[in-house]
Amino acid sequence: MYLLFVITFICFLMAFSSKCTKKITPLLFRDSPEVCALKSEIVKLRADLSKISMREEYIRYVKCERTVVALETKLNEAKERDNVTRVMYDYGIQYGSMAVLGLALICISFYYRYTPLIVFGNNFNFAPFGWFLKFPTNVPNSISAVFWIVVNNFVARTVASHVK
Repeated sequence: MYLLFVITFICFLMAFSSKCTKKITPLLFRDSPEVCALKSEIVKLRADLSKISMREEYIRYVKCERTVVALETKLNEAKERDNVTRVMYDYGIQYGSMAVLGLALICISFYYRYTPLIVFGNNFNFAPFGWFLKFPTNVPNSISAVFWIVVNNFVARTVASHVK
């Protein structure tokens, strides 16, 4: 009986893994110290720039503005490096977790392939689809682990596609 819940839980984790990693990765990977330092330096220079009069101290204003532009280009380069790393970890966590969970489902399906998860009484008749529901257990009026995994994957992915 516990296998019903374990399979359902694993299938829903697989279906929602992309949504979970999108929530987790911003918590794990923040801006690098280089980006934070550049941002604070730009804020400081912009504050100084707002205090400088363009008419009275034009040369000082232009130098400060050029420094800000140079720091902004460095900031963009640093952000690009951080984004590449962040995307790498984002996809690595997402597809790594899906691979581990998929491997767990494969192991469950091989280990419990001849074990029926649910056995109904003789008063139930699954006439046209009975062989598909019980495959490969060959126990009449039963649901196999393989069928339960397939159905749960379909339901979990359908639910995940409708959740924003």
